[in-house]
Amino acid sequence: MMEDFRQADYKYVIISMLMGYAAFISRGMRWNLLLEPLGKKANTWNAIHAVSIGYFANAAVPRAGEVMRCTSLRSTDEIPLERLFGTVVLERVIDGFMLLSLIALTVILQFSNFAHFFEEAFAQSPGEESTGISPKFLIIGGFLLLLLIAYLLRHKIQSLLFFAKIRELWLGFKEGFASLAKVENKWAFVGHTLFIWANYFLMIYVVVFALPATAEIGLANGLFVMIAGGMGMVLPSPGGIGSYHYLVMLALSVLGVSQVDGLSFATLVHGGQFLMTIIAGLIAMPFIYRARKKLKANSE
Repeated sequence: MMEDFRQADYKYVIISMLMGYAAFISRGMRWNLLLEPLGKKANTWNAIHAVSIGYFANAAVPRAGEVMRCTSLRSTDEIPLERLFGTVVLERVIDGFMLLSLIALTVILQFSNFAHFFEEAFAQSPGEESTGISPKFLIIGGFLLLLLIAYLLRHKIQSLLFFAKIRELWLGFKEGFASLAKVENKWAFVGHTLFIWANYFLMIYVVVFALPATAEIGLANGLFVMIAGGMGMVLPSPGGIGSYHYLVMLALSVLGVSQVDGLSFATLVHGGQFLMTIIAGLIAMPFIYRARKKLKANSE
C-alpha cells in the first residue's frame, strides 16, 4: 500500500474532493427548493454549511448528521425543526430511490460480477457453524412482538406527552413530504438530484486514474465499484470506515485487481472525501456561528 501511495497521482484525488464538495453545494441548494413551498426559505449558504456540518457529524457518529444539519439551520434561519426533518426524510427517500435505480442498472450491466460479489461478500467462513436460527426470523419475530405490545398498551401510550410530540413530529414530516409536490422549479430539483449523483459516481471513478493497477477500469465497472462502496456507506459505521474499504476492495478483486491495490484505491477515495468533509465542516462552523449570532441580535 505504501508503494501504491508513493506512485499515486494525487491530482485525481483533489479533483475527487472538489466534486464531493460540489455535491454538498448542490444538496444545500436542493434543500432550499423543498423549503420554499413551506414559506421558510433559508439563506442558501446557511443551507450549504448546514449540510457540511451534517456530513462532518456523520464522520464521527453514524446518522447524527441529520440531527446536526437540521438544528444548525433552525438556529440560523428560524425554521421549525419538524419541517426540516420532514424535508430531510424526503431527501433520504429520493436518495434511496436513486441508489436502488443504480443498483438495478448495475445488475443489468454487470450481472456476473454482481453475482460473484455477493457470493464473496456473504460466503460462510471455513469452519463456521450455523446457529440453526435465521437472523431474518429473529428480526421479524421481534418486530411482530413489539407491534403486539404497542397494540395492547395503545391507550396508555396515546396519553403520554411523548406520544403528542411524536404526533407533532409526524405532522411536520407530512408537511415536509408534501413540499415536493409544491416545488415551483421542479426541473431545478431534478437537475440538482442528477448533478449530485453524477458527482457521487465521478468522484469515485476519477480516482481510478490515480493508480496504475486501476487505470484501465471502464465506466460500467466503475459504476459497479460505486454501488459496492455505496453499500459500505449505508452500513452504520462512522463515516463508512472499514465497511466501505472492504466492499470496494472486494468489488475490485472481482474485476481482477489485487486486494492490496483495491484497498489502496478505497483508501484514496475515502481518505480524500473524509478530508474534504472535515475541511468543509470546519469552514462551515464559524459561518453558522456568525449567522446564528446575527439572527439573535436582530431578534433582540
